[in-house]
Amino acid sequence: VLYMVYLAYLRVNGRFKDRFISKEKDALIESEKKIEKNHSIHRPIGILEVGELRGKHLKTRELGLPGSFYATISYDPMRYADEHAKASLAKIDASSTCSHQIGSTISPGITSNPIWTNFQDSAELMRVRYLLPDDQTLGRHLSQDVKETSLKVMYPVLQPLTEDGEGIAPVDAVDGGQRSDVQLMPWESSYGAIVIQVRFSDVLGTLFDNVLGEVVVPVAKLAGSGRAVEGWFRLLDVGTTDFIPGDSTDETTEEAGTELSVAKKGEEDKELPQIELPEIYLKAKFSPNFGDSSSDLESSKVICEELVRTASLSQGNGVGVIGSSLSTLNTVRTLGGTLQNQISFVVDMIEKARNAFNFSNPRITVLILLCLSVLWTVLALIPTRIVILIGGVAQFGATYYDKYMSPRKKKREMSSEDKKTDASDVGGNVFENMFLSIPTDEDLRRTYFWEARRVGEREREKYAMAKRQTRVEKLWKARWHGSLVMKEKKADANDTQNSSARSSWSWKGIFALIEGHRFIWWRSEKHFDTGESPLGQIFFAGHSGLAGLSPLDLRELTKEEIPSVVSIFGRGQQGQQKITMLAPSLELKDSLENAVLFASTDAKAD
Repeated sequence: VLYMVYLAYLRVNGRFKDRFISKEKDALIESEKKIEKNHSIHRPIGILEVGELRGKHLKTRELGLPGSFYATISYDPMRYADEHAKASLAKIDASSTCSHQIGSTISPGITSNPIWTNFQDSAELMRVRYLLPDDQTLGRHLSQDVKETSLKVMYPVLQPLTEDGEGIAPVDAVDGGQRSDVQLMPWESSYGAIVIQVRFSDVLGTLFDNVLGEVVVPVAKLAGSGRAVEGWFRLLDVGTTDFIPGDSTDETTEEAGTELSVAKKGEEDKELPQIELPEIYLKAKFSPNFGDSSSDLESSKVICEELVRTASLSQGNGVGVIGSSLSTLNTVRTLGGTLQNQISFVVDMIEKARNAFNFSNPRITVLILLCLSVLWTVLALIPTRIVILIGGVAQFGATYYDKYMSPRKKKREMSSEDKKTDASDVGGNVFENMFLSIPTDEDLRRTYFWEARRVGEREREKYAMAKRQTRVEKLWKARWHGSLVMKEKKADANDTQNSSARSSWSWKGIFALIEGHRFIWWRSEKHFDTGESPLGQIFFAGHSGLAGLSPLDLRELTKEEIPSVVSIFGRGQQGQQKITMLAPSLELKDSLENAVLFASTDAKAD
């Protein structure tokens, strides 16, 4: 009874739902701790470069005809690791639990000897590029445009970790000390590899297994030799760890051969027909410990966060129905369905019995509490032997009255139809209905689901704000950043309509920063945190800076908006550009204007 009074106190003060809401908060904190464990280690960055991709003797398996082929490039951090090493690495490095897609080429058409010159970056690589500023060494290196006809792709990787105690002690990113629990594995001992897969791009290939083969280039080989790997390599089965050079030679080498050797080979070819095995030509290079600037620490954290995010999303995507055996699923469902339902029923009954005393259903719990209080009072005031005597006498009296004193009723037999339509059977048992109305823990979780989500979003926003502040200050080195609203033309506005009409434009929220001599803006803070492409940017070069309000602006804006309006102009993506923004406060407006004046009047801006 005393414990139920304590639970009633928690219910009245609104703390009953904390048990369900705090689960979302605790799960978020636990996930952030795992990510922070990877971020707290400064891991040097290496750059993988892959280029000059072309194929030879690529044909379909069924008919042996030329097809439309394209190549996908990915980085597998544990391709050469055994099961023990995979389990060990998964505990200390969450980013190593999946393969990271770099991108894919675009098919040049139907041919057996394709030359891939066009490349489409993966979403992960694009986010990494947008997360790193262009004036930072790594960001500028990844964002440089290759104007040559041959393909060239760059992808950043982090130095692998190990627990064996044979590596290099890393530097802690928080206090700058040496870490002793994990070590940095030398690049020459890396388990990672560059995986290049050749696939079909036809319609039927997307429905079935459309992989023709793959070439695996170990990172340890690239780091150990210190030179680029270039040449023709054999296309092997998926999942291979072999790296076999092909039989083909480069065209320049073939032209340099002598006529005598060609004649000898011609005679041999008449006797032994050549087997044309599929091969691809590639050039791969690895640059370890790229960059030595002060922002490399923050760049390492940003890249690690993106890799961990990709790995988490990959683990969340389970195996679908197509890739599994339908007969196996049906068999398991048939055999285990009944047992699972029985166990679920028993567990639900136990949860209902427990929740009957914790005010999950206040009316039922109050009734139980009242009954227990009366029973406690009776047992406390009246001796137990008298209570037992009264109970026995009452039972005897009820039986005696029913047998000798109550009027006898005529007995009649009830048919099965009468039993079904009996009012007492339709109503059911009162106590059973009362017990079944008590919610289970799953019912309560669904009840407080959205409130738990709101609490989790608030906690997630706190962590995101701290990360954003660190990234803006240490990585982007922004002179100013904040949230504004920008004047944007409505998409459905008529071009012939009077441009001074207020209905032709509206205020849209943005997140902006001033980095060097650039004013860059995104749609929101979330778009900046997740590495989305910025909506636009203005360079403070030449004739640029703050702009005054024109008579047209003064006519469109209200008296309350005019004091908080900031207009800037400079070189945009399509020539000279002017934008008008509204600051949420006068303090934020003054700080933005000062930052714009400093960026536009700096001598380096010219």
